[in-house]
Amino acid sequence: MSRRSSRGLSPEGKQKTMVAIFISRLFDPVWLIPGMLALAAGWSLFNGLRWRFIVILLLIDGLIPFLYFVHLLSTKEISDWDTTKKEQRIKLYGFTLAAHSIGAIFALLLGKIVLSKILFLFLILAGIFTLITFRWKISIHTGVSAATVIFLTLISSSQWLWSFLIVALIVWARIVMKKHTFWQAIIGAGLAAGIVALGFYLLEINSESAINSSRICILGKWC
Repeated sequence: MSRRSSRGLSPEGKQKTMVAIFISRLFDPVWLIPGMLALAAGWSLFNGLRWRFIVILLLIDGLIPFLYFVHLLSTKEISDWDTTKKEQRIKLYGFTLAAHSIGAIFALLLGKIVLSKILFLFLILAGIFTLITFRWKISIHTGVSAATVIFLTLISSSQWLWSFLIVALIVWARIVMKKHTFWQAIIGAGLAAGIVALGFYLLEINSESAINSSRICILGKWC
């Protein structure tokens, strides 16, 4: 919701909108996606990955897509920070998919099989959301936040499940801001959480497999 569209709101309505905007910005995919990548790489670091690769991964999968996003904003190819117009999302999502693909392939070349599985899982998730976006404006905010919560739960413990309360707040915020409908926000969260959980199960991603995974590396000292 823009400032112009909020002028006719009551003081209570304006306050609610400001809270919604704060929540939406605090848990923005711009921050959560690099954070989730850092968690995945950090988990692998704990299981033997060199720090050099983490820096490269965050550069390829985090910083470069963000800089491209800023470029699209500056050239007006994206009208606002939330990329409100569905058709403007396709170009950004396509570039991000390409960047994520490079990161996942690089992890595979390093012989970090489990990390590459996680990155390919994130890539599949991003690809599904991109395909849906061609026809329907599914919520990336709720999808990324739900994926982050279930990812934290699966690599650590069920104590993180309480964080779904934050996902519920993000759902509320996106609806209040009129960026998404109820179903766009709910399905975004449910679909992302389901894909990550199913992916961990099917790909057998866990701490034991991370430690015991083979290290067939062709990149020398970067392994």
